[in-house]
Parts: sequence; C-alpha cells; structure tokens
Amino acid sequence: MALSTQQLKKMHELGKQLFQAIEAGQATAALQRLTALNAKFPNQPMILSLMGKANTAMGRHAEAIESWAAAVKVNERDADFRFYYALALQKGGKYDDSLIEYERALYYSPNHFMALRHKCSVLTDIDRTDDALKALDALRASVDIDTIEPGRRLAIAISGARLSPKKIDPEQIIAEINRDVENESCEPSLRTAGYWQIGRLSEILKEYDRAFENWTKSKELGKKDWNPDQHSKRIDELIACWTNDANIPFAKMDGSRLIFIVGMMRSGTSLTEQMLAQVDDITPGGEMNAISRQISPIERSTMRHGRPYPSTRAMYTSPVIEKMSKAAYQMYNQIAQVGYVTDKQPYNHAYVPLIAHMFPGCKFIHCVRDPMDCCLSNYTQAFSRPHMQTHDQYWLGRYYRDYERMMSAWHTIPEVHMIDLHYEELVADPETQSKRVMEFLGIEWTPQILNFHESDRTVSTASRDQVRKPMYTSSVKKYVKYESHLGELKRGLEEGLTIAQSDS
Repeated sequence: MALSTQQLKKMHELGKQLFQAIEAGQATAALQRLTALNAKFPNQPMILSLMGKANTAMGRHAEAIESWAAAVKVNERDADFRFYYALALQKGGKYDDSLIEYERALYYSPNHFMALRHKCSVLTDIDRTDDALKALDALRASVDIDTIEPGRRLAIAISGARLSPKKIDPEQIIAEINRDVENESCEPSLRTAGYWQIGRLSEILKEYDRAFENWTKSKELGKKDWNPDQHSKRIDELIACWTNDANIPFAKMDGSRLIFIVGMMRSGTSLTEQMLAQVDDITPGGEMNAISRQISPIERSTMRHGRPYPSTRAMYTSPVIEKMSKAAYQMYNQIAQVGYVTDKQPYNHAYVPLIAHMFPGCKFIHCVRDPMDCCLSNYTQAFSRPHMQTHDQYWLGRYYRDYERMMSAWHTIPEVHMIDLHYEELVADPETQSKRVMEFLGIEWTPQILNFHESDRTVSTASRDQVRKPMYTSSVKKYVKYESHLGELKRGLEEGLTIAQSDS
C-alpha cells in the first residue's frame, strides 16, 4: 500500500515513539500497537522491523524471525534488515540459516561491522573456531583499530575473547578489553560483556580475585532495583494459590508426552536435557516460553522485572485452563507431533502446579544444585536477558530460599509428578542417576545418554560450552575458591532461610 507524504510523516513519528518504548522495556505494549498498524498498513518495512525488535526484546524468537523475514522480503537489498534477520535466527538457535543471512548482508555491504562481528559469533557458537578466527581477522581488517571509536574496538576485543584461550592468548585479550572497558562512552552492554570476559579469562589463569572483581563490575553495570521482600510476598501468594485445597480444574489434554525440566538457572537443566536428547523417542524443545505466554495479562501487570506468577486462584476456571492448555500444546506440537518433548525453561519452576493442571500426566525433572555453587554460577554468568536477582549477592541468596520453599510446596501436591535430580550426584555417577530418571519417566534407558557430549545438537543457552564436554566434577564446591568474596550471598541465604522457617 502506497502511503501519502502525510501518512509517512505520521508513521515515522509514531515509529520513533514505539522504538523508544521498546528500548524502555515496554515491548509488549509497543507490539500491540505495531500489530494493529501492520494489519492496517501491511508490508511497511518500518513496522515490520519494529515488530521484529519488539518480539526479540520479549524473547519471542519465532515471531521475531517471522517479522524480520517479512521485512527482508519487502526490502531485499537492505543490509541492516538482513543483519537483524540473521541476528533473530541466531538468537532462535537457527545457526546455519543465520550464517547464510550474515553472508547476504555482507554481500550488500562488505564492511558491515555488525554482520562481520556476529558472523564470528555464530561460528564460535557452533565450534567452528578456525573459521571464526578468520572472520575475526576480517573484522579487524575492516577498520583501523587505533582510530575507530572505543565501542567498536571493545566489541572486537570481546569477539576475540570468545576464542580465548583456544585460539588467542588470554592475557592479550584482557589487555585489549582493558583498553576501553572503563570508557563510559561505550555502551553499557559492551562494558558488561567486557568485564565478564576478563572475569572468565582470569579464572582460567587461576587469578580468582581479579576474576571476581570483574564479574562484580559486570553485574553492577546492569543492576536495577529489585526488592527481595516484595518477591517473597509474591511467592507467598503463589504458594497459597495452588495449595490448601486449591480446587482448580484440570484440562482434558493428555500431557503424558511432555517432560518439564525445571530448577534454578545454572542447576544442570541444559545438561539434563542434552542427556535425554540422546534418546530417539525424546525431542528437546530447549527453553520454551509456551507456558509463560499463557499467563493472564492481569498477572503480567504486577511485574516490574522477571516473569508473571499465576497467583489469582479465581482466574483459573475450566475454560481458561482449557484455552491455555490448547495454546501451549500447539507450541509443543511444533517441536514434535509424536514421542516425548522436553521443555527445559528453568523458570517453569514457578508454574509447576499450573502445568500439572494444564497437562495432566506430564512429568517434572527438578534439577537441584548446592545453594552456594548455584548462586555463585548465577552471579558470575552473563545472561542474554535481564535476570535482576542475579545482580546482587544478597538478592540471589534470598531468591534461592524463596525458590527452595516453593519447590517444597509443589512436592506436596498430589497431581505433581516430580523427581529431584541433584547435580552433584549426576556428575559423580551419571549412569545410576540417568537410569533413575528414565525409570521415573517410564522410558527405556540407553547407553547413548552417557555420550551426550558427542551430539551435534546446538544449545543456545549460557551452558552451550559445558554440554559439549564429557561429564566433569570441577564445578562441585567451586564456591570455595571465591568464599572470601561471598559474605553477602551467605547473608542472603541465611536470612532467607530464617524467614522461611518463621513462616512455616
């Protein structure tokens, strides 16, 4: 549809407002307006591109890919559109397709900085490190390192860090990052990544104090308000909603083919799914948002950071549960229509009883890890999306104790079929523990489960490097190396436990 000059001007102004809304964390509201605009004015590149950005901000990777694909179809020669399409594919775990689109972006703009940088990133993700090193060399050759803006120089150093220590000396990369990481003109996200990479490489060099100092700087940059007392209150409401004879109806859906792997982040959920994925009858879904998308907008309105909790018992009537079940099941069918499907979204731990009502007969594997190790791993990890409780040790300790008492409550609910899988026991004796899990699932065990690290399956979460390695125990009691820095974490765990005990 050809638009008049006046319409184009109005749309441009509205586009600026919606872009700012997305950047300000209001992607959901922006997407609603963009969807209406797209229906009224179809095939407008600006609208489609903003829909892609909004969907990406919400973690809706399939929809982001669809939006950017439509934008590219309208404007095939736009290298920026090609780049963002490739980036959406990358975030959605479609690495081969993303590489093709990065190459297409570079065809139209051979020195496209971001396309060159993310091409290197994808090649690193899929462990094609020799090709990634060549892509890094091309990125460096496309600019004058000494005269480019500090942000781009820092971005190049971070790309190189991902290839260290395998291909590049860690101290060299640390020096390159340190050149610009303190420069406040650089984007906070780049500085955050830079500090985190110094922390990771310092740990490899066994310089633990330097590692922790830089991880702390990384977390401080992205830190925003998060109230542990308010969170505890929300968990109280959540537990009350689903216990004490909740009498919430069940959907008619047969959920027996669905396996939910839940727990704290960094508790072994990726490892568990990677092991199960070796079974022919099990298709891994990865970190799906099939459940959280069904939570009522009323529940969502209570959130500032994090995910909505289903805490309003009266809302979950039989028609609502049925509707939620059917909508979520469609997403699982897109993964596989026969056999078992796993969903390893860790945050589903808050939805366990709701899921049990949506999908009667489904099963849960609850991944459990030592509180100190689990919280340390959360604190020292750079996540691709905000998880505000991970930015402060005290907050993390409080959050862990709330999670712990929530899972204890779910274990008392008869319709919840759940097994605990302790990370420390799994890595110490993977055969025994995997057999125990398969017996619980009612699926025949296969020795191939133990060869999970040989799989060519791509993992797109923070654990992608770990699941390519054979089973290792070096992460057990890892916190001991950093214990002198963990006073606030211990305080949070202790106070959280005291609060939980006083409430019981």
